[in-house]
Amino acid sequence: MEPKPVQGFDVVTRHLVMERDLNPAGNLFGGTMLAWLDEATAVYVTEQIGYTDFVTVAMDDIRFRAPGHRGDIITVYSRIVGTGRTSVTAESKAFVEKPSTNERREMINCTIAYVCLKNQEKYAYFESEGYAEWLGRRGA
Repeated sequence: MEPKPVQGFDVVTRHLVMERDLNPAGNLFGGTMLAWLDEATAVYVTEQIGYTDFVTVAMDDIRFRAPGHRGDIITVYSRIVGTGRTSVTAESKAFVEKPSTNERREMINCTIAYVCLKNQEKYAYFESEGYAEWLGRRGA
């Protein structure tokens, strides 16, 4: 089953829900899903801005809409929605797919903010020569 496109978003990663990911009720742990979402979005942001030294500062507007169960496939989608001098904000969402029935439902969505660092201090990466050079190499 190929991941279906979501307008304005890029596919970032996919996960198979396994027994170790479940809570006692048989649902995917919310904290596990948030960790997957944060990691996938960080990878996406890295690829989009050409920088790796940043930290998560906020996960906002988190809405769990559907559970995940053992054997489900979770597909994470992301897009950048804004940048500041030192920060970048992305919107991410995930869909749960049941291979046995081809059912697909939105599972979660949220916005995640990251702050760029240099020497453990906030860094105005988006005003830096490094960012300008990266954009030039990328052809943007």
